[in-house]
Parts: sequence; C-alpha cells; structure tokens
Amino acid sequence: WNKAARASGGVMRSTDRIGAGPYARLAETPRRKAGALSYANTKNLPEAEIHRRAAQLIQDRFVHADAVMRCFGPAILCRSGGDPSDFGDVNFPELNTQSKFLVLADTSTPQQVSRFVEKFWGLEKPEIIISVTGSALDFELHPILQRAFDKGLTAAASAANAWVITGGTDTGVMKLVASSLSSSGVSMPILGFSPFGAINEREKLERVYGGASTMVSTKATKDGAPLNAHHTHFLLVDSGKHGVKAWGTEINLRVAFESFYLERKSVPMVLLVVQGGPGTLATVLETAKKGSPIVVVADSGGAATAIKQYIEGDGEGSLSNWTSPHGKVEDLAVKFGTEKPLGQLREIRKCNEESGGKLITLFQVNNDGVLEATEDMSNVLLQAIVRLWVAGGGDSAGRITPPDRPGTPSSLAQPALALRESNASLSSQSMASPESSALG
Repeated sequence: WNKAARASGGVMRSTDRIGAGPYARLAETPRRKAGALSYANTKNLPEAEIHRRAAQLIQDRFVHADAVMRCFGPAILCRSGGDPSDFGDVNFPELNTQSKFLVLADTSTPQQVSRFVEKFWGLEKPEIIISVTGSALDFELHPILQRAFDKGLTAAASAANAWVITGGTDTGVMKLVASSLSSSGVSMPILGFSPFGAINEREKLERVYGGASTMVSTKATKDGAPLNAHHTHFLLVDSGKHGVKAWGTEINLRVAFESFYLERKSVPMVLLVVQGGPGTLATVLETAKKGSPIVVVADSGGAATAIKQYIEGDGEGSLSNWTSPHGKVEDLAVKFGTEKPLGQLREIRKCNEESGGKLITLFQVNNDGVLEATEDMSNVLLQAIVRLWVAGGGDSAGRITPPDRPGTPSSLAQPALALRESNASLSSQSMASPESSALG
C-alpha cells in the first residue's frame, strides 16, 4: 500500500477519513472493480503490475472522493452538534455584493475544508497564500503607507494568483485588507475564517441549505461583529460557543488549513502583519517557527511596531512609545513588556537571526516620510518568499520551495515576471507624484 502511494505520488493513508457528515462513509469507499488488489489476484503477477494496479486503485479512490465532494460537499461536513452544515450565499445590499458561506465544526480536518473549497466552491489551487493578521480594532495607516499598501497588496495578490486569508469580520485589519483589495476592481478569492458564534445576525445563516440570506451592517461589540461584505468566501467555524467566548475558536482550524497547503500542497505562504495586540505575536511566532516569510507593516503600531523595535534594537529596552498619524500615543513598553509577549518577541528575533535576517521584512515610512522599502509592497511580499528560498529556507515540508522542484520555485517564476511588468506603470505613477516620496 505504501509503495503504491509513493509510486502514484499520493499522500493517502489507509486511516484517512474524508468527512464527518451523513455522506462521509460514501466518500470513504473506493469503487470496487474487477481485478481489485487481493492475494489471490496478484500472487502470480510481476511486482511492477501490482504497483500499477495499486496506483490505479488509489487514483480511483481520489477521483471518487472528489466527485462526491463536488456533489455532496456540505453534507459530508457538519456543525459542532452534528447537525448538517449550513451553506449558501449571503447578500450585502448596502454594497450590492454576494459571498459564499459555509458553517462547519471546529473539529473539521483541513483535508475536508481544502477539498470543499476547491471541489464544491471551485476555487483553483493558489500559487501563494497571503495570510493577514493584526488588530480587530479599527485603525488608520499613515496616508502614504495606506496608498502603498492598497496598490502593493492588490498587485501581489493578482500577479501571483493568490488566496488572501483574514479573520473575515468588518473590523480592524480584516476590513482594511478586504476594502483595499475590493477597491482595485480586481477579482480574487478573499477567504474569511470567522467564529460563527461571534457573528452578528448569525441566525440568518442557519437552515439556509444552499439558498441565500441577506445581512445588513451592524455595530461590532465584544459579543460579536458583522461579516465584511468585500470577502468572497466565508468559512464560519462553529465550536458551540457564543458571544465573547467564541472569539478565537476558529484559529486552530485556520492555522491547520494554511499549514495543510504549505506542507501537503507545497503552496508558499507569507504572513502580513498589520498593527495587532499581544495575541498577534503568537501567530507571528508560529509562522516564524515554520520558516514562512513574514512582512511587517512596521509603522502601523501595536504588535507590528513592537516587532520592528525589538529586532532592530537591543531587546527589552528597545520598546518605546509610538505615535499614530492622528497623534495618539501608544506605550509599547507597557503593552508588550510583560513576561509572555517579551518571551514571544525573543523567540521571533531568534528565528529571524537564524535565517540571516531573511525571515522578517519590514515595510515602513522613515522620519522624513519616505518609504524605506526599495520596492513597493507587491514586490516586498513576493520577494520575501524568494529571498528566503535563495538563502536556503526551502525544505522537504514544502516551505518556500517544493522538494521535487529544483531551481527557482515554478509557482513564483511567472508571478515574478508578471509583477515586474505590472509594477512598471505603478512605479512611474508613484515617482510622478510628490506624495509618494515625502510627507504632506
């Protein structure tokens, strides 16, 4: 069995389960064909023929499972209490947009979610995943940084056939990123992993079963927040908890989903850090340990600025006050100066130093109001992956470069070329504008 799996390039295990819903057993059962593998049928066959038949059987299993997911995807999954998953379309009349949604249990496997997203929703496997983390509170970037952020994120995501993954709610960095991408007019998948129990008006999404529901904008509170209308797909993770207790219950499945694409599907991932609180440091540290590149918008405040100060300074003593574009002062030494966040910052700095400083890329405005990055954000995001790979960051787990692809990762070659061409006009426009190089 294992020889056949290797011969076919498969990653199947005999204990793999395809789903947990009412059609899970159907999805697990491969088609039975004449000549199925058994001792009686194969004892007189050459080893090469046995391997060929075993590989065919494995391929049949995957084809069957994919077909079942395309037809019965939501029925294979379920909610936390065992009820069928809710799924369908959600309409946002205020912006005249429509998104797909799925409510699924927090115990779902990343294999199940990946197969649902690609087979039932029909999304193509991405070349790069841009995972965004940061503050859930609303904030504003420096005007120059905001313009660079808007143009760069859009160019990188579209040139690299990327999936952008956020927390999905209409607050903080999730709102900032989705609005930036939507305003560009470029169509791309923006996936929101959100805790179902903390979504405002979530009752409108229950028992839809393939239909459509309408949601209007509501005010975010500690007990819940509205979905952001600019996301294209929502994966709403049901843990059985509601209100303030539901926050964070989606994180494990989101991390497992991103890791599945990184390690099992050889899709490079870059983490984009914008603002954020102490909880953001945990996400950054886990990403750093996996060896995935991290781009920090250093002048956005919060955890992003704390990371910049810590890795550029002398450790604990380097954390100081940060002033927002509107004059609000944030004491980073107080906010991130306790034992746990300092320990995380130390580990993040250590991981960056072990990579030769290639792991973390800072995107920032200096004291004269000039963007310090030599490239715009689109190049920064993609080159953060490439430069870590060139420095030896790739490994057999699929981080940065797949193990079976020598040379420059093929998934980055075409986007990099397209990016240079698409950015030529952006660069000329930026140079023509005095706002692109100095404040005011």
